[in-house]
Amino acid sequence: MFIESSAENLSDLLIDKTGIYPRKELDDSIIYAKRIQDGMMLKEKHLQRIFPESFIYMRPRNIVSGDFYWFTRLNNKIIIALADCTGHGIPGALMSILGISLLNQIIIEEKNTNPAFILHRLDHKIKKAFSYTQDILDENFKQEHNDGMDIALCCIDNNTTTMQFAGAYRPVYYVREGEMNEMRGSRHPIGGSGSEPLFTNFTLPLQKGDKIYLTSDGYASQFGYLEDKKFSSKRLKDTLLQISDQKFSTQRTELDKIFMNWKRNEDQTDDVMLMGFEI
Repeated sequence: MFIESSAENLSDLLIDKTGIYPRKELDDSIIYAKRIQDGMMLKEKHLQRIFPESFIYMRPRNIVSGDFYWFTRLNNKIIIALADCTGHGIPGALMSILGISLLNQIIIEEKNTNPAFILHRLDHKIKKAFSYTQDILDENFKQEHNDGMDIALCCIDNNTTTMQFAGAYRPVYYVREGEMNEMRGSRHPIGGSGSEPLFTNFTLPLQKGDKIYLTSDGYASQFGYLEDKKFSSKRLKDTLLQISDQKFSTQRTELDKIFMNWKRNEDQTDDVMLMGFEI
């Protein structure tokens, strides 16, 4: 609720029932929230210690992001995930922090490495976290609120040289011998309403030189400056295939250049995140 004020510079004030807040303080708070969010995700250099050829491309729509990535090494296995949370900006960022915390519990503390089981546990914990507020929202607004995320999660076993994958609406792409391939996730989001979702593991025998890509839907859903349509998943897969023979640091640069040339003066539609690494 906004009220009138006699302040000289109304653009610098955010006003609600509780009082008047300088906009700079709000901006500073959001920037600090970004520091917290960034601090909860390992840096690209840590991914490069596991996969020397790799990149992380992250472009939030606002200062903070509803997309997040997560990875760790657990004994002889590497677990890596990329998630696209409900919403963007501050609500999406809060959901991403919850998602990171829950993956820490499920994988690191509980030592689970089965991707489908991890997603099942994540779905259960997200629903449990929102069960009380869901009851309040249903009672007052008589509508569904699907708080959750789409996610792709991979477990790479160095002993067997295989990758297990499970997804909730998000796929994993991989390039092998000049061909683009895709494994699709289950058509169930994490935390969605309805019956209990079924997540399935897919196993891929890995070959040296395989290039693996995980992405949120932000890149593909961006509207273009010259073409009034989305970039599209097909165009993204074609782009990844075209640049896959380049060094991964160059791939990140190319992806940003292509995205900015497509977007130009259009508003950014959604948070954007991609990860790539070579086996």
